Amino acid sequence: MKSFRVLFCCVSMLLWSSARVFPQATITQILSNGPTTNRINMVFLSEGYTASQLGQFTNDAKTILNCILSTPPFNAYQNYFNGYAISVASVNSGSDHPLSGIYRNTYFNSTYDSYGIERLLTIPPNDLDGNYADGAGKVYTLLQALMPQYDLVAVIVNDPEYGGAGGGILVTSMNSSSREIAAHELGHTFAALGDEYSDAYPGWVPYEMPNVTQQTNRALIKWTSWILGNTPVPTPDISPYASVVGLFQGAEYQTTGWYRPKHICKMRVLGYPYCEVCAEALVESIYSTIRPIESNAPDTNAATTLANSQSVAFNVVTLQPNTFNLSVQWFTNNVACSGATNSSFTIYTTTLPFGSNQVRVEVTDTNPVVRTDPGQLLKDSRTWQVQILSPRMECQCWQSAIVLSWTTNAQGFMLEYKTNLDPLISWQPAGVPTVVSNRYTFTDSIDQNTKFYRLRN
Repeated sequence: MKSFRVLFCCVSMLLWSSARVFPQATITQILSNGPTTNRINMVFLSEGYTASQLGQFTNDAKTILNCILSTPPFNAYQNYFNGYAISVASVNSGSDHPLSGIYRNTYFNSTYDSYGIERLLTIPPNDLDGNYADGAGKVYTLLQALMPQYDLVAVIVNDPEYGGAGGGILVTSMNSSSREIAAHELGHTFAALGDEYSDAYPGWVPYEMPNVTQQTNRALIKWTSWILGNTPVPTPDISPYASVVGLFQGAEYQTTGWYRPKHICKMRVLGYPYCEVCAEALVESIYSTIRPIESNAPDTNAATTLANSQSVAFNVVTLQPNTFNLSVQWFTNNVACSGATNSSFTIYTTTLPFGSNQVRVEVTDTNPVVRTDPGQLLKDSRTWQVQILSPRMECQCWQSAIVLSWTTNAQGFMLEYKTNLDPLISWQPAGVPTVVSNRYTFTDSIDQNTKFYRLRN
């Protein structure tokens, strides 16, 4: 289905609970997975539902949302989404069908037969009604009033005829194929995917998109990492290559000169999966909104200072996909720590050298559906500064002895001495201290030589 390329934005807002009412409309949360600030908030609006049919609209919205989120690659990221339904009544049920002479009084003035295409179901502005305020304007007014932190917007039209459209506002009918229509149109709306149809559409101007290209140089094809070395480019559209990623001619309503990644994909034929290239683009779009790390402790803005036997635990809360775990790796001073792959990591005074140090965690989605991630969208990190202070050593002098004592962790510290601070003279081990309840004591006899002592980690 042809898409209208309209950008949309997401603005933040405080959480709300239960349903809220705005003049004629009511909003209800139909899927709750977490804070709106780190979830993809998908909002459905009713079109062509009379007041007595609005209960059915809520069920229809749930059905379409569940279908989308059970479709790969979304099925791995179901808990990354929240869902909302804005119910607003129309006077009549259904939608306009101008080519059949059918007109209905509906809230968003939806219509089939847009731009001469029978199945192109849109809301204004369009070629039949150019007034933004009659359609899209009403959608965005309701969103700003009831759910301004929206990310994805869909209008569900209560009409059994097959139809829909993508773009900033996804539109789908309630045809028996509506779930597949919604998933296809979501490809346009969410990841800017192009139609892979090769049927001619006069006047349509194609351009490069994640799954559509004019490029035939293998090295420069944007999805070249998915093309096997023994797959010819361009790729013959014949059975031996039916299941591989290649460069198949025919896309964006052009029979020649424009290419798609695979013989069949949801962006070409409903009922089929998204191809590998489209699935990769969809996952990257998820992470253009979502961050894998939801929270961290302690705060990264202030340095942590440790002395003697102190320690500090760092931890992150990650947003885990449904079907696999995110990869976690901790680093100290840019060196990966062996075995440090959990959400928590503890630093002791003996773990790091004295002075300023850096602790970093990297959380990465390693889903193989993504092969290239030049923007590092699937990776998130946090960095802390840690200051390790030298243990404080106390000194007591007696008539024939000097007593040194300090408190610290047992590992890594050595008491050393030398009789001259000349840098060419090496420090020597002073001896073995006694330990009582983590208190270290060393007694040395006083002789004619001056001695200098230090604790070395």
